[in-house]
Amino acid sequence: MATLVLGMGNPILSDDGVGLRVAERLAQEPLPAGVVVDQSEVGGLRFLDLVRGFTKVYVVDALQSGRHPGEVVKLAGKDFEGGHRYGSAHSISLGTALELGRWLGYEMPEDVTVYAVEAYDVETFGEKLSAPVEGAVERVVKMIREDIARCAGSARG
Repeated sequence: MATLVLGMGNPILSDDGVGLRVAERLAQEPLPAGVVVDQSEVGGLRFLDLVRGFTKVYVVDALQSGRHPGEVVKLAGKDFEGGHRYGSAHSISLGTALELGRWLGYEMPEDVTVYAVEAYDVETFGEKLSAPVEGAVERVVKMIREDIARCAGSARG
């Protein structure tokens, strides 16, 4: 079973870089064999190539939904199904990308979990995260490590 932790975002748009920061932190941690940590600044169709061949994928990204900045929302990949948005190859949704990959016959992950961190600011140029979002980084790292350990434990037993 191959697992991917994919931090997504833009490193120069303040809180939008939170997924990248989580991936950087996790890459410094000892992780079980078969766990790969990667980063991407682009989504859309590029997402297909990044997740192909993995059984389990964790995606970490910023979110702006009106929640409190720094709040972490855990979503399943199936929560994104049915959202078709074809404005460009860069703007298709997660659900659409997964559906398209399966339709094309790609080996797509069966299990996708998204950790979305409510952003305060994704428009200001800068590499620094806002304080509440910075505070969420270690929480997300811990949540993913615990989930990976739980999955590894259930795979053995």
